[in-house]
Amino acid sequence: MAESGVLLRFALGLAAVAGVYLAVRRSRDWSGKPPLLAELIDSRLHYAAAGLILSQTVPQGMRTTLGEGVDLGSVLLAGLFGLIVGCSFDAHLLKRLSRPQIWLEASYLVLWAVGLWLLTHGFLNAVSEQTDSLGGGMLLALCGLGAASWMRHTRPDSGKGEGRIAGWFPSVSALMGLVLAGLGHMQLRPGGFQVRQPLSFPQVIVVESPGEEALWCVLLGAMIGLLVDLATREVGGEYLYYMVAAGLLLGCAVAQVLGLEPLGVGAVAGIWLINATLRRLDLLRALQQGQGMLKAALPGVVGWVLGMAVARGDFDLVVFGWVLSVLVLGIPAARLGAWQAVGRLMGRSALRRTGIDSRQLLELDDLSLVVALGLASTLPAEQAAALLAAALLGQQLLWIIGRLVGSRLAQFTPGQTGQRSA
Repeated sequence: MAESGVLLRFALGLAAVAGVYLAVRRSRDWSGKPPLLAELIDSRLHYAAAGLILSQTVPQGMRTTLGEGVDLGSVLLAGLFGLIVGCSFDAHLLKRLSRPQIWLEASYLVLWAVGLWLLTHGFLNAVSEQTDSLGGGMLLALCGLGAASWMRHTRPDSGKGEGRIAGWFPSVSALMGLVLAGLGHMQLRPGGFQVRQPLSFPQVIVVESPGEEALWCVLLGAMIGLLVDLATREVGGEYLYYMVAAGLLLGCAVAQVLGLEPLGVGAVAGIWLINATLRRLDLLRALQQGQGMLKAALPGVVGWVLGMAVARGDFDLVVFGWVLSVLVLGIPAARLGAWQAVGRLMGRSALRRTGIDSRQLLELDDLSLVVALGLASTLPAEQAAALLAAALLGQQLLWIIGRLVGSRLAQFTPGQTGQRSA
């Protein structure tokens, strides 16, 4: 009887997932749907809902096996998104990194760090006396989450034909965000590891501090970049993406076992690979073609991990309110403040050269979800559930608000471009 109940629950869960996708498909074909519904469909929230439903209805015997696959997928997603950030720092594009863009992102980082500190102390001191458990590495990782979420879309190569990929916009904020998030994750993740020195047995190198771990991230990322470069030189374009993903999975799995940061390994590998490979355009095309799969898989993985965290522990409302407030209030305020400051100091034409759409000032990139996934793996279940729920809800809220008021926002900001955010 119990087994039949479990199977019935699983069948109902699969039916609910199918119903969600059927409703989304029908809604996309509906020409007269309300604008809010259209934005909800485009925000990919249904993928997260499907992952959450499956995590609550899958039988216990399958849950462990699927959970291991999701954990592996989370590591691969971190490596791939880190690779995308690293590939944006291409020597061909760094020459186009304008001074207004550097000032804009640097001022945003400063305002975001100050705003995060003020919101954290103001909110947590008002609702909770246990603020020490939420500081340190978690605060540093959350600072990296907000900084890394400013990653922009690919740009067309106007000199070689419309639609030809020239690469992602280099984003100083995204790279600094990955560094801060990685340092925060490694502070929260217990452990350390030993490395035996060749030709000097039995002496070993003991790696314990975050600084030493960061150096090993750089070394491992460079090795993976070199390995992928050598392995893909004779690979056909249709298989290039899978070879890159396989090499990244190897490096990120090693990083995960050693307690290093897969995001950092992927970013270093991307910087090495994009500047060393002889197939730069092929690599960028392959990564761009794989974006659709990443955008569909990431919310589903977040929904699954969120459901598993809720099943293991209580829901921490303090952490949920704190993270949601700093994402929904802090990030747009810091971006709008930096936008206004640079616009007044350098003029409207300078802001146009940054390649940033005014709607992007109110949006969180998928990097925010990737950083949240890494941080959730190091936290207790109740805090992990609250963090993922806040990151997912905050991204969807800002996405919808940005789409609904983006055109009006352009009237109050000193500059406007036609680029779309990632």
